[in-house]
Amino acid sequence: MGKPPRAGGFGQFAHPSNVGVDVMALTILDPTNGSIDAADSFVTATRPVTLDGQTFGIMANGLGDSEIMFDALYAKLSEDDGVSDVVKVVKASASVPPYPEEWDRFIASATVAVTGLGGCGSCSTRSMRDALDLEAAGIPAVCIVHTALVPAVRAMARLVGCPDYPIVTIDYPHNPTGVWTKEEALALATEIAPAVRARLTQPS
Repeated sequence: MGKPPRAGGFGQFAHPSNVGVDVMALTILDPTNGSIDAADSFVTATRPVTLDGQTFGIMANGLGDSEIMFDALYAKLSEDDGVSDVVKVVKASASVPPYPEEWDRFIASATVAVTGLGGCGSCSTRSMRDALDLEAAGIPAVCIVHTALVPAVRAMARLVGCPDYPIVTIDYPHNPTGVWTKEEALALATEIAPAVRARLTQPS
């Protein structure tokens, strides 16, 4: 008879016929049962009063034409809010973290940041994870996500104990995967700028 599951929802089982044979242990994790690291005390970074003089970080995943939107968003906030500089990383893949050297360069410069675009399953949850990692590093951040993927990013936020983490959404008729015209991408930057400003600064 196999061993009973251990406390905490993990179990390792060995069938009698496998005695003397190398067996791969199967670890099962239920992602719906709260935080995996008891991070219910997750605290977001302190927001500045305004964006004036801030260095704007863009943690982009290169999805579709979203990089055009992010560049235009920086230009808009620079013109309207006095954002002074920008640091941008375009990750090697939409579903992976930045390379360590890219991360180090980013957090050494950015004082506020945006991540995204969350427009597919793995890229949306990874974009949310990027934002949460930045918060843990002391950098106020916001994830830009399409409304189609809001449930996925909300699940990621709940997993680390921050279910109400603020996001900025892009809705239909805009394509979730960022396949936009240049004019559409520029218009989106103008459209989301007020929400990005509100989520990166202290409530007025």
